[in-house]
Amino acid sequence: MANPTSLTENLTAAVEADLQELSGLLWETLQALKRSGGGAPAELREAAERASLGPRHASTLLAVAAAEPLSVSELARRLGLGLSTTSALVGQLSRAGLLERSEDDADRRRTIVGLAPAHRAAILVWREQAFTPLRATLERLSTEARAHFMEGWRVLHEEATQAPAVAPASSQ
Repeated sequence: MANPTSLTENLTAAVEADLQELSGLLWETLQALKRSGGGAPAELREAAERASLGPRHASTLLAVAAAEPLSVSELARRLGLGLSTTSALVGQLSRAGLLERSEDDADRRRTIVGLAPAHRAAILVWREQAFTPLRATLERLSTEARAHFMEGWRVLHEEATQAPAVAPASSQ
């Protein structure tokens, strides 16, 4: 009969080893995913430069492209930003001609966001380039492995979004 303490110690050691590997893979993967889109097409870069937009606008634009139409509140949730910050980003992207805002017919208090028709094609091409590693990963996995992979990401999302926010250490 196996010693319960030994089993617990082995499981803890295995989890710690996996955690160490995962922490390295996670940061490298996230950085590589940021670079995977190859940068925005020239017409989007030009529109961004004319409107003095920065890198933070790119994630907002790609989030809208991935799930449009969506409300500003839903966009804020997806980005992990406050409603006022998200609203400001949407306003700047709208003034740059990249996004369109409209009133929700069912609830006039809600603002719905979508891609501006003038740049829709370029934004969708960029989205596809940025999502290529994700799509290729899902395609390479068996149906069962993909289900486990997605379950793992859902659990990670749940744990991360339910974790209490940690205040940054003060600098002296």
